[in-house]
Amino acid sequence: MKKLNINEMPEEIPVFPLSSTIFFPKTVLPLNIFEPRYKQMVEHAIKKQGLIGMIQAKQIEGENKISLFNIGCVGYIESHYQTPDGRYLINLKGVSRFKIIDEINNDCLYREFKVNYLDLKKEITSEDLKKVDVNELIDKTKKFFKLNQLSTDWKVVEKVSPDQLVNSLSMICPFTVSEKQRLLETDTLDDRNKVLNQIINFYLLGQATSDERIIH
Repeated sequence: MKKLNINEMPEEIPVFPLSSTIFFPKTVLPLNIFEPRYKQMVEHAIKKQGLIGMIQAKQIEGENKISLFNIGCVGYIESHYQTPDGRYLINLKGVSRFKIIDEINNDCLYREFKVNYLDLKKEITSEDLKKVDVNELIDKTKKFFKLNQLSTDWKVVEKVSPDQLVNSLSMICPFTVSEKQRLLETDTLDDRNKVLNQIINFYLLGQATSDERIIH
């Protein structure tokens, strides 16, 4: 597999549609690939630049082909392993969000699209990072995780950079498909942080309201 050169990103990439799965730049997404079409996709990607686009799928009644949201995130296969039963275990490292321009007709089992990359020329500055109140975000996320009976290693979470924190929480929190897509489509770290806080606040407020009804 060739070394990734972000200055030579291809116009066309293979795309892996998954419902309720969100992916962001600088995050890592482990995948267990077992369907023939996506095994073929991984094999082809490994021989090239190692790029796979992840995007949320949505089913429209009456269509034979699954329709997709317009914006996803492309990742680079930073590690892969083929199991004895033929599956691929891969880790995708987020590179950039992308916007679909058009679908490419191919002879492959998987789908390919012509895309525009949305993040390659955007740099996150120290000022951007300062806008994220890390302590406040972690505190309310702990409450949200407790509400949903979830657990994580908070010692690890507390050590990541503010941008990785926002992106990782946007990725792993059990939000709806539309909420996840809304987070992905925000263009700046500040906006994504604000939307993430709004969504978490909504769920925490809903629980507080429910508790008040029980008490009364």
